[in-house]
Amino acid sequence: MNRPNVLWLYCDELRADALGCYATAGGLSPRTPAVDALAAGGVVFERCYTTSPVCVPSRTSALTGLLPERTGVYHNEAASPGFPLPEGLITFPEVFAASGYATASFGKEHIPPALTPWQLDDHAGAGMRDPLDGCDERSLVRTPGLRFVVGGRHPGDDYRPDEVARRAVDWMRRASGPFLLRASFLQPHTPVVPPRRWARLFEPGAQPGRALDRGPGDSRFERRFGELNNGRWMAESDLRRAQADYLASVAWVDEQIGLLLGALDELGLTGETVVVLTSDHGAHLGEGGAFGKHTFAPQSHRVPLVVRRPGHLAPARRGDLAQSLDLGPTLLGLAGLALPAKTDGRDLFADPAPGHVTATIGYGDPASRAFPNRDAGTWYGGRGWPRRTCVRTPRYRLDATVRLDGRPATPDEEDVFLADSHADPAELRNLADDPTCADVRGTLLGHVRALARSAVEAHISY
Repeated sequence: MNRPNVLWLYCDELRADALGCYATAGGLSPRTPAVDALAAGGVVFERCYTTSPVCVPSRTSALTGLLPERTGVYHNEAASPGFPLPEGLITFPEVFAASGYATASFGKEHIPPALTPWQLDDHAGAGMRDPLDGCDERSLVRTPGLRFVVGGRHPGDDYRPDEVARRAVDWMRRASGPFLLRASFLQPHTPVVPPRRWARLFEPGAQPGRALDRGPGDSRFERRFGELNNGRWMAESDLRRAQADYLASVAWVDEQIGLLLGALDELGLTGETVVVLTSDHGAHLGEGGAFGKHTFAPQSHRVPLVVRRPGHLAPARRGDLAQSLDLGPTLLGLAGLALPAKTDGRDLFADPAPGHVTATIGYGDPASRAFPNRDAGTWYGGRGWPRRTCVRTPRYRLDATVRLDGRPATPDEEDVFLADSHADPAELRNLADDPTCADVRGTLLGHVRALARSAVEAHISY
């Protein structure tokens, strides 16, 4: 059997419903023809969730196939120099390389420095300030308080993020033998500053604005995160502008994906290449006053996942539970390669669906912060930001605080949230104290507590 190439299209802070193939009535109105065409010829997973709704732990789990509780990577502090990792972690790109594949990543990485997954790792075009180059500060839309750039328009034609797809295509043209190639886009992550040619196609007045915001879920955790963002204080015009520019940034990503898929066609590689599109986590666009990711609300926790292999995978839409750490086992399975060790993920095309999936964020130490890169965002009373774990079944979502101020959370501190995702798709109503849900609450909270007891702890130097 010929070994297929693999093209991994990876986005940062891309919520599923910002793509046409996932859009819903009354929500966002995306323009993503390249992704939609990919989805039409592939398998679309409707219920894929990130293993942690923040960059570093999600990306670490995707590469290793391990939960944060196995790696000790719970938040972005883990990208700091000298961060300790358990011995023997292996990433799936290393398995591809050991099997004779050429491996390369272009764009954003953002993982613990001790991990070195790629033979070639080129970060050009993925700098956090690259989209801001040449921008007029007065044109930017910022969140109240922490002043994150959630809207703006790049004025010229020299848009540095274009380098990611450009360099990836150049490498693809030179590759010999089977390859694993990742194009890892920073966009639509903040700073949200798309090129003017895309921004002008999305009118702020046509966006839902506060109609998208039905409030945070009924937990202290989601309410506190919304308070830190202060998005409720944004002018309606700024909120609509932020939503328009987010969609324009997604449209730019779609254009770049079209260039990569077009290169496959031009080189005659489409029929022998597995293409996968996904994101490390989703994003809030003003819901509950929040921007960015971080919570287990569906707009933050759910991610797109599309897998195409012409002639081998029939186009389909699937509703079984999937998670971001399934990526490695699935791609290795499609390439006919064996897993080197046990993982927490599954091969989505060979293994049965799980009864539940889990996700965790935060260190729960006294010095922990919701935004560690800003040293900002404390829990109520100035306490350290908590660690929180979520478990999802085909019907229910439960999340709870498991660690606070460097110790396990007490029952009074758990702040349990339980939602019926079928009856309440936005997951706003808390059923944790509903006596008819007591058995579900007990079972799922038991999963959360057991996972917390098994967790690897890492010493963080703040």
